[in-house]
Amino acid sequence: MRRGPHTDMPLSFVLHSAGVLAPGVSSMAELLNLYRTGQPGVVEATALPSPAVLPANERRRATQAVRLVLACVEQALRDCAYAPDQLRCVFASDEGTGEVCQLMLEALATTGQVSPLLFHNSVHNAPSGYFSIAYQNHLPAVSVSLGRESHASGLLCAVSEACTSGAPVLFVAYDAPLLEPMRSLLPIEQAAATAWLVTSGAGVSSPDKAPLGSFELSLRQAGASRDEVAPAWLPDRWAANSSARLFAVLALLADGRGCCEFALGAQRVRVRLVEGTAAC
Repeated sequence: MRRGPHTDMPLSFVLHSAGVLAPGVSSMAELLNLYRTGQPGVVEATALPSPAVLPANERRRATQAVRLVLACVEQALRDCAYAPDQLRCVFASDEGTGEVCQLMLEALATTGQVSPLLFHNSVHNAPSGYFSIAYQNHLPAVSVSLGRESHASGLLCAVSEACTSGAPVLFVAYDAPLLEPMRSLLPIEQAAATAWLVTSGAGVSSPDKAPLGSFELSLRQAGASRDEVAPAWLPDRWAANSSARLFAVLALLADGRGCCEFALGAQRVRVRLVEGTAAC
């Protein structure tokens, strides 16, 4: 029987493909270049195109968070041999749809009337709903939010889902920028996202492509210090985004070894690279 991460046996998972988006970073190659040089590409606000994969009505309603998610997912699916309608999904975000929530609060503070469209887009699982519409995916999807620990909780949820179901899982962590005054409470200035296609390490493999790497995930007690320091190579303006913290896992592929840890309550999630491909 495969034991969970609360025991001394870690969970094994395989990373088959990954998408990344942040200012100056629009691919895995650019992320690894940032890791190696400390210099991002041309740093501009992340361009979020209208998602062509959506039907016209939904495309017009798509928020910045939805556009961010679908643009990043498209990267991951481009290098993935699994059909998008056959993927279980886990979505994780610090806040979710902050821009919409702020509009709702402003409406309540002024007219007292909130449009049905605003409410429809305000729920935390809105991006997962748009994904299911875009790719006709009717499999289970989970949306999690735990503030600055959203990335760690989402990753643990995705890997656990892959190991217990035996099915491929799409894991998406994203943070859309917030406006003031919400930004003063949760400082997300710039958009960042990453989308991973993962399976368990129990013999599940992609039929056509070699995976990016094999990993082990485990939990340990946090000890006296629970602070999490962002990697020094991440730009300050988006290093605080929980989704960007996961870039540290992808950076392990550049060295072909190593591990990283993330705070999760009174514990820490430890991710260790077991084997990476030479292509990274």
